[in-house]
Amino acid sequence: MNTPLTLSRPSPRHEIVRTPPHREPSRPVRRQADPSELLVATVRSLAVAVVEVLNGVRPAGSVARWIAPALRERIRTHAALRQDLARAVAPRTSTFAAGTPRLCAISENVVEAAVVVRSARRHRAVAMRLEHERGRWLITQFVTV
Repeated sequence: MNTPLTLSRPSPRHEIVRTPPHREPSRPVRRQADPSELLVATVRSLAVAVVEVLNGVRPAGSVARWIAPALRERIRTHAALRQDLARAVAPRTSTFAAGTPRLCAISENVVEAAVVVRSARRHRAVAMRLEHERGRWLITQFVTV
């Protein structure tokens, strides 16, 4: 019973050499992105972009196309005030990263999202409402804490 266990491979009886059949080179298959994955990516990038505008890291015009006109003016005003206050202090460069957004579909064309945007010094909770208009998502409400 105390005999050591020895594992060995069975010896092949004869080797068969098979050549693979000739195949045409395969083309990479493009997978259609899930609309919810695209929306999650959009929410993450827009949240980071708007927080960067509010902190003076990014110009307000760079996100103007994805923000409703009334909200765009509020963000521009806030960014201008922040820039005036920041002139006395040396600018700090920060990198921002968004966590995983939580999405709530209100209707087919309206989504509310919440995401945490992190920087080295501070974490911000961001809530936004997006509406799908003319083939793109537009931020109509934006709150950060």
